[in-house]
Amino acid sequence: MKKTDLFWVFAYPLYQLIGTFRHEASHALVAWLGGAQITKFVIWPTVLANGGFRWGYVQFSGNASWLTLAATYFFDLITFLLFFWICMRPPFKSRSLWVNAMIIGLISPFFNSLYNYLGGLNAMNDVGKLLSSLPDFAVHLYFIFTLLLYFAGLIIVFRFSPTARARNSTNS
Repeated sequence: MKKTDLFWVFAYPLYQLIGTFRHEASHALVAWLGGAQITKFVIWPTVLANGGFRWGYVQFSGNASWLTLAATYFFDLITFLLFFWICMRPPFKSRSLWVNAMIIGLISPFFNSLYNYLGGLNAMNDVGKLLSSLPDFAVHLYFIFTLLLYFAGLIIVFRFSPTARARNSTNS
């Protein structure tokens, strides 16, 4: 890691907004495709009237199906696989572009799924609602499989992608 990479650490709020947009947009899209009308779409951190906290949220008419609740985790997987493929292509000419692709497309889906999975074990977030509406085994299996896949994918990209190998050879 170079000192200039610390700049991207300070860009965290922007990455959080992008990740929250991806998360909430996937809920909204699937709800809308299911016939719901979106009444509120919020992508910034919000303290609720009851004292609760949300990174973002979507309100819509009608009930949330399990597919609406799970949409964001399927979209995390699609995003991760797409960016894994992109990051394993020939070397990026711009290191900052590669770093941003890694953060937005690989690290963000991993942490979104991890954060919500762990939170859902004790609270009634999306994952908690999935656990109450689907067989526990299926929900746990999906998250354990995808989290292990994300972790392995991150190691592969950081160690073996053409950009990482080119960068490591110049640092030797």
